[in-house]
Amino acid sequence: MKYTEKNEDLINWMKVMRMSQGFFFISAMPVLLGTLLIYQHHQIFNPLLTILILMGCLLFHLGADMINEYHDHISGNDALVEIHTPFSGGTRVLEEGKLAPKKVLKMSYLFFAIALAGSCVIAYLSKVEVLIFALLGLISCWGYSAPPLKFSHRGLGELVIFLNNGLFIMCAMYYSIVGELHAEIIFPSFFLGFLGFAIILMNEIPDYSADKQVQKNNLIVRLGIENGFTLHRVVTALAFLSLLTAVYLGNLPPLCQICLVYPVVLMYKGHYRTPKPADLQNSAKLSLLCKGAIETKFKSWCLLMTGFIINLYI
Repeated sequence: MKYTEKNEDLINWMKVMRMSQGFFFISAMPVLLGTLLIYQHHQIFNPLLTILILMGCLLFHLGADMINEYHDHISGNDALVEIHTPFSGGTRVLEEGKLAPKKVLKMSYLFFAIALAGSCVIAYLSKVEVLIFALLGLISCWGYSAPPLKFSHRGLGELVIFLNNGLFIMCAMYYSIVGELHAEIIFPSFFLGFLGFAIILMNEIPDYSADKQVQKNNLIVRLGIENGFTLHRVVTALAFLSLLTAVYLGNLPPLCQICLVYPVVLMYKGHYRTPKPADLQNSAKLSLLCKGAIETKFKSWCLLMTGFIINLYI
């Protein structure tokens, strides 16, 4: 559909930023968890740097979502998606002509520029090593779908999401607030990273046919859908194994294990079974699977944070 300027309004901008889906809040999770880790292990709380890091992470995430939307549009990827869910196949804003693609691209660049400028401020107030992870974040967010890197086309997009959902952000936090890295961030960041990995795997399944046609050779295209479901289960298990390892090593307090409740409930309900072939053509069924992967991360993180905070006061 041809773009017309009269369609351009705040609601469509919020849609293309995926604000209604809350995806961008995923980048806040390692910041808030990192804040508690730093307070527990080092008795330091720096609200200014924490807020600046949080804003930078959200801006990088918004930029990444918008540049991905742009490149999936111009490649014809999103137009080829036959099975639509609220969590995959793009937001449809560009396909429906509600925003100008070039404006979306320019807005993503603006978000990246503001986030990078903020990173320079954080480095000035703390340590210059913060810029290492700011640049890694910029390159990975921009290169996820943009040429010439196109990580998502090379089977590396899932790894990028794994790193950006945890390790990169926590490393930046520790350098800026603590002044150096410590081993206690590894397994908590892996917990968040693996759950982010699981989300993108599930969201790639409805897009399988479209991705294959435009040679977006992500892990689902490379492995096939059945193997993709198996990998999703493995990655989810690795997330909670990382959590248990973090508790065992004393990185996280024992009460954080309360977050195991949610995946156990999903397992009892049969959520992790491989769907029947007919269900793979059913938008409602696929939407539930994608929603389950997202809710596993959100609700498990909420339970973990609840256990962590309770531990601080007992």
